[in-house]
Amino acid sequence: MNIFNQFKFCIEQRKSLIPASLLLILSTSAMSVYAETDEQLSKSGQWHDPATGLIWMRCSIGQSWTGSTCKGDPLEFKNWEDAQDYLNQMNKNGGFEGKNNWRVPQIKELITIRKCSTGWRKIGQIQLPEQERRQYGQDHELEMKKLPYGQKAPANCADDSTSPTLDTHIFPNTPSNGKYWSSSLSPWKPIGYKYKAWNVDFKTGFFAPTINYTDDHSFSRAVRNSR
Repeated sequence: MNIFNQFKFCIEQRKSLIPASLLLILSTSAMSVYAETDEQLSKSGQWHDPATGLIWMRCSIGQSWTGSTCKGDPLEFKNWEDAQDYLNQMNKNGGFEGKNNWRVPQIKELITIRKCSTGWRKIGQIQLPEQERRQYGQDHELEMKKLPYGQKAPANCADDSTSPTLDTHIFPNTPSNGKYWSSSLSPWKPIGYKYKAWNVDFKTGFFAPTINYTDDHSFSRAVRNSR
């Protein structure tokens, strides 16, 4: 029996003698020994966002983490699916820092890491898709259903904001003019193209489903759900 199980066994035996509030404190303290701290995550090339609970790779896909910064150039992906295929293969081969649930973020997740040095542009907000549903029609072609849109978010940063429009202390060596894929698709399909994918242009902080089609080249940043 390891030390954590021994601790749990001891707590179970003495539940009737320990006040509930103290029991919660002891249990939480014991489990925290086994949880990664935000500092440990940061040093390993990951960042825990306290606002969303998501954990991000500090480097763009294709860059390498040196222990203090990101080295090299990010990979460009023709579409978000190529980026996810890359992450799927990485996950199968052991993942990053022992985690194998890395993925391309949804647009509502990707826009949360934007940071504007001079604030948001006062005019212009975009509604986010509340949920996504994808299905294949009789011709086996992907069909998107128009679904209700949810909350609004600022469309982009003020014109004089510094590029890239994110915290470069958290995400070092991010390209100043980089567009980044999300896995969110728009229900509108231009003639002759696949469905449009939402992305974020971190030069201006602008995001929309009409910036790039799914056969354009953009960077990608990986995310995973919190521990």
